[in-house]
Amino acid sequence: MLIPAFTSRSRLLLFAPHPDDESLACSILLQRAVRAGVAVRVVYVTDGDDNPWPQRLLERKWRLSAADRRRWGRLRRTEALAALRVLGVNSSAARFLALPDQKLTAILMCNGQSALERFAPIIVDWEPTDLLAPSISDTHPDHSALAVMLRLVLSESFSEVVATGQMAVWSYAVHGRSSAFLDRAETICQSRLEAATKLQAIRCHKTQLKLSRKRFLGYAGRPERLIRLYACDKTIGDGSIVSVFRLPRSLRVEVRFSPKAMRLSESTLFVLGRDDAGALRCVRMRVPARSSRVEILDSASLGYVAGARYYGNAFAGQFTIPVSIFSSARAIFAKLERRSWFFDEAGWLEIPPTASQPITEAHRDQVEAGLATIR
Repeated sequence: MLIPAFTSRSRLLLFAPHPDDESLACSILLQRAVRAGVAVRVVYVTDGDDNPWPQRLLERKWRLSAADRRRWGRLRRTEALAALRVLGVNSSAARFLALPDQKLTAILMCNGQSALERFAPIIVDWEPTDLLAPSISDTHPDHSALAVMLRLVLSESFSEVVATGQMAVWSYAVHGRSSAFLDRAETICQSRLEAATKLQAIRCHKTQLKLSRKRFLGYAGRPERLIRLYACDKTIGDGSIVSVFRLPRSLRVEVRFSPKAMRLSESTLFVLGRDDAGALRCVRMRVPARSSRVEILDSASLGYVAGARYYGNAFAGQFTIPVSIFSSARAIFAKLERRSWFFDEAGWLEIPPTASQPITEAHRDQVEAGLATIR
């Protein structure tokens, strides 16, 4: 089984998008790290302060000011520290970056470089042997956006230590049931004592239990799962994106929408990566209802970037996107946003620099047959 093998010389670095993620997804690992004498650091990227409905209910206050949200964020920090103590982790192990809650996707798309520059020094300073990051397949927008940010940082500044095994990178999922994650993840068996301690840690997050008590407490009996990440990992399709081809002149993204997942709002495809000058950029394009030319817009400025083609209809199709927008030497990331409420239908996909193979041969045959019918 491929899971962290902690020793007294291990150094663990956990990135948590919000206070509570350490308890929901990493409680068992943290307990085992403490028992093995591992040096632990937990970095909370946001304070979870943009969490209005539980706050309105608990404080009986409809309109929430910026000061109200800051106070809520401080309360959630206190809960996180209490949960860490239950798990055996000293409060001094925690760091809070206070990035805007519920805004990590917007930061990634419009000002991602500023966030990336905050993560690299943390990794350099701690020198982890094991790094835990959220899964790119997590359906919470903050989680998948943070996953992309960390993958960019690791590939650009820490590729050698990852490739040589000096640093093992693991991803965990909190939200959603992505087959791209679950089909590859290793399940960590937990003892009754570990599960009981995990439940106690989750109970420390009292603000989150007010509206979602049953769901949150249910995580105590849910097995924790991990995937070890490697630079050579193949892209796995997820959600409505069933295959991706990165060819010399174009990126081809094949999509298929299930009627069950239809959304009233317009679907949008996002593609993110480095350009030839090294700048991080994200572009967006709408998903039309029929074959047509599609404008590629810059996500930050909404200015015109280039033209793409869509072949298909409202149920299935293929985008052909010029890859000259991005550097051929860098990985790119794609996400199809079809949100009906808060959570995404799926997270992001990472497409390696030299990838020219489909996500799966079965999906390719299926989609090509569908496209032939559409045309």
